[in-house]
Amino acid sequence: MERADGSERRGLAFARVDARDALSVWQRNFLVYMRTWKMQLAAPLIEPLFTVFAFGWGVGALITSRVEGIPYLSFVGAGVLAFTVIMRAIFETTYSAYFRMVYQSTYDAILATPVNVESLAFAEICWAVSKAALDAFVILLVLTIFGAATSVYAVLAPLPLLLGSFTIAGLSLGITGRVRDIDSFNLYLALFFSSIFLCGAWFPLEVLPPVLRWLAWILPLTSAIDLARACLTGRFLFRHVYEVLYLILLALIFMEWAMRSLRRRMLA
Repeated sequence: MERADGSERRGLAFARVDARDALSVWQRNFLVYMRTWKMQLAAPLIEPLFTVFAFGWGVGALITSRVEGIPYLSFVGAGVLAFTVIMRAIFETTYSAYFRMVYQSTYDAILATPVNVESLAFAEICWAVSKAALDAFVILLVLTIFGAATSVYAVLAPLPLLLGSFTIAGLSLGITGRVRDIDSFNLYLALFFSSIFLCGAWFPLEVLPPVLRWLAWILPLTSAIDLARACLTGRFLFRHVYEVLYLILLALIFMEWAMRSLRRRMLA
């Protein structure tokens, strides 16, 4: 049931997504990206290079050469890959999405066509994940050159990160649909940049106190990093099955919430 203002509907928002309309919105974003792709691709190349130097060789030279039985460069490589990829998905569904929604009125223009809010939100999430995928393969190439990828399964490392990107993009777009001031993103991003130190990106979770360890495993970024590290090193464990299922569940929940939040914002 929908109210007179069209702001509320019962049932799953996923059921109202039109794949053709979502693809059209995705293609629109792709055409805009192609005009500035050189500049937008520069950051994913520069950031991991300096991070690998700083953590892989700088910090790695001061500590034991192996962590959890693997070279520290391989251990931290998963953190570099995950941090950069997930960060791309976050920025695309926060600041970029907010600009399209508020300052450029792009969402208003799209919704003036037969495209509905759910299809628009789904397309925005898919576009954020698409950009994250491009960054993932670029950074994976950098890590391979530096010797951080030691397994033939390293080519699969972007897959869990893309699953994590769907989760984070859904959460971020849901928040974007509810904030009224662009400065509100400062708190959200501060929480994200702080949480990266609890997710096993730079050091093993076993060194954390039990309470923080449990908190770390609740964060979806922890599972994404752990799965990516398993692919980079070829060391798969049974817990990875549960991590995949956990990420899928969170992705569905947050994407559903994002569609509902954007509907409430755009049609209120």
